[in-house]
Amino acid sequence: MHKRYSISYRLVFLLALIVCGTSVFAQKKNTNKKKAVEVVTIDTIQIAKLFPRKAPVVPFRDTIFYIYGSMGSFTSEQRANAISERIRALYDDPRFDDDSIKLIDIDDNIKLVYKNELIVSVDTLQAALGEKTKIALAQSFREKIIASIHKHQEENSLRRIAIQAGWVALILLVMFFLLRGIFFVYRRAKIFIRLQRGKRIKGIFGLIDADREVHLFIFLLKLLRFVLIIMSLYLGIWALFKVFPNTTDLSDRLLDYVLSPLKSIARSVIDYLPEFFTILVIMVIFMYIRKSFRFVAQQISTGKITIKGFYPDWATPTYNILNVILYIFMFILIFPYLPKSDSTVFQGVSVFAGIMLSLGSTSIIGNLVAGLVITYMRPFKIGDRIKMDDCLGDVVEKTALVTRVRTLKNEIITIPNSNVMNTKTLNYSASAREYGLILYIHVTVGYEVPWEQVQELLLTAASNTDNLMKKQKPFILQTSLDEFNIEYQLNVYTKEAGKMSAIYSDLRKHVQDAFREAGINLVSPHYIINQNFDGDKNQTENVVEPTPSKPSDK
Repeated sequence: MHKRYSISYRLVFLLALIVCGTSVFAQKKNTNKKKAVEVVTIDTIQIAKLFPRKAPVVPFRDTIFYIYGSMGSFTSEQRANAISERIRALYDDPRFDDDSIKLIDIDDNIKLVYKNELIVSVDTLQAALGEKTKIALAQSFREKIIASIHKHQEENSLRRIAIQAGWVALILLVMFFLLRGIFFVYRRAKIFIRLQRGKRIKGIFGLIDADREVHLFIFLLKLLRFVLIIMSLYLGIWALFKVFPNTTDLSDRLLDYVLSPLKSIARSVIDYLPEFFTILVIMVIFMYIRKSFRFVAQQISTGKITIKGFYPDWATPTYNILNVILYIFMFILIFPYLPKSDSTVFQGVSVFAGIMLSLGSTSIIGNLVAGLVITYMRPFKIGDRIKMDDCLGDVVEKTALVTRVRTLKNEIITIPNSNVMNTKTLNYSASAREYGLILYIHVTVGYEVPWEQVQELLLTAASNTDNLMKKQKPFILQTSLDEFNIEYQLNVYTKEAGKMSAIYSDLRKHVQDAFREAGINLVSPHYIINQNFDGDKNQTENVVEPTPSKPSDK
């Protein structure tokens, strides 16, 4: 039993030694690898620090490889130019053969030689920086040189020239038909626009008439034609330059002139998309808030919703005020998300615009405030017959800035709201609707006519006049007892304030008819009679100095 345990212990101890030894050996191996890697890295960094600038080898048009470092008194640029000249000489050799380029190892450098003529030499520095062996790098140089020569030969072959000529002819033909198509479509569109005058083209929101709108569309059409012609010529020139190898770089540059701004704009748009969606969400929210306010305003204006102390005609202006406030608040929320809103230029322009607006809009602000006050004072509404100072007429328009009145002679008078606020306003229509408007005229009759007869005649004239109220009877007042006559005032009621002039005219005519039928002269008895007798002829001249009746408009 003791021997069995001792053998077991020995086996475990032996396995432990094997594991420990293996781990120690692996650690040493990894350490050696790390040291080797560190050494190589240090050598590469040291070489890179000592390495001068590189020079491209460009025998024809494209760079095929780079030359690093100087050799003797030759710099890297001079070496690259010399190699380029040698490759061009190979291209000019009519008996050039790919297999004649050999790789020769001389003085631990791999040299590319063509018929005992050196082309390029690959040393240790070139290989280290190219991260290849000298042979592999030299073979790569050989393949690139041969490919470059073949490519240039292909580009300048007769077949290639014929293909290029065909492409040039095709491009010119396409440009010709494209330009002709642009001019054809332009003429047809111009005729179509002119034929739409008075049909689909009827003006824009009353700002311009149909003729001016036609001229505007034709101008935009000419502008579009100019842009399309420029784009067609630009693309045609780009395609022509692209055909020839020597102008390919120029064609790429022309294309880059267009694509670079477009890429920049597209990149800016993509970067701005989060802010744009934020603005869109804000606008959608405010749009639905506006719709809800408009719905409530429509319900109030039609009387479906009633609020104590809030008149239906206040609904629309109140909605307009809330609409402006919502737009201002929405702009405040959106402003930080606008592009370049935090730039000093944008802020400076905003401040300048605010100053100019505040300096130039004093009277405008005054009219706006006055219009707001007038709206809630409700001195008149659209269609009312009003009188302000010497202006008598019907209200045809009431805006935030001005009020327009059409006089009895169809003259449109525009009155700033600030003047309306400072002027006494008579509203005949409001009085007619609520109480019945009283119209009156004055009649003077001599003392010899009994006042009962005068009043009866005046009431008869009133009863014969149309557009007067029947429930509220006319009444007569004696307003003065003058030296030669008595002044009577006939008062009648009407609901038709807009027909005041016609009612006055009819009333005066009926008064004249009634008094003429009764044989009563409305002219004042203040007169002088001169009798002149001349032989058998008796001539009487009556010189009358009348004091006419005084019908007066309210």
